[in-house]
Amino acid sequence: MKKLLTLLFLTCSLSAFSQVNNIYQSGGISQTVGAPTYRPGAKGNIVAIDTVTGVWYVSRDRNSVNWLSMGDRIESISGCSPPTYSPNKYNSALVINNCGAPDYLTDFPKIYLHIGGSVWICLNCALSGTINTDVTLSGDGTGGSPLSISQQGATASQVLQSTGATWEPSWGNPYLFITSGATITSAVNEVLIGTISGNTTIGVPSCNAALDGKHFKFVRNGTDAFSLTIDPAGSELFYDGSSLKIFYGKISMDCTCKYSGTGVWFFDNF
Repeated sequence: MKKLLTLLFLTCSLSAFSQVNNIYQSGGISQTVGAPTYRPGAKGNIVAIDTVTGVWYVSRDRNSVNWLSMGDRIESISGCSPPTYSPNKYNSALVINNCGAPDYLTDFPKIYLHIGGSVWICLNCALSGTINTDVTLSGDGTGGSPLSISQQGATASQVLQSTGATWEPSWGNPYLFITSGATITSAVNEVLIGTISGNTTIGVPSCNAALDGKHFKFVRNGTDAFSLTIDPAGSELFYDGSSLKIFYGKISMDCTCKYSGTGVWFFDNF
């Protein structure tokens, strides 16, 4: 009776084990010189390793020469330098080094592929390809030199301002200096008016949805006695209903666009 219970226990154990075992074919691994060229047949090995390159292969069809290359295994190497040796049949043509270990906060492991002789190329280094940058960026994108916005000559408290073609240091208040008539654009915040040689008109751009909230400041310090006219675009008006503002002498005037279906200009003359 005791032997019978033991047999039943072993039988149940083997049955339970087989339920979680996903092996459907058992056998050795063929070692080939070069890629496998044989048909496994009913009892041949369907897994092979090329002893020349170290590449693994799996048969897709037992009855034909149809092998799937599983690629190179990744071989771990120590240190942070690229390999300098020529791999033999015991080495992989694909390696990963140990850069940045153990916390990988300042660097990361590099993967190298052998391309011939003792030459390897890095597959995940920032400089393994071509990265084109200009003076607006600094760094090369590696762990120790990340890409960032270049200072471009800016000093403390300055900002980088677009000219439409490039970026340049600015104090954040673009201005236009004039001594004759002009139509200003939204690219400026202040208009500085020097000494003019005749009555002068400054055109203000259209107060539309895109310009809602745009603020202009006009500062006139010239020594002339001519008139200065501020003229909104088209048929637009100032909030008080006037179509023009005409000034003489030194002035400081603020002008702000308010758009709510129709654009009007608010002004304040100091």
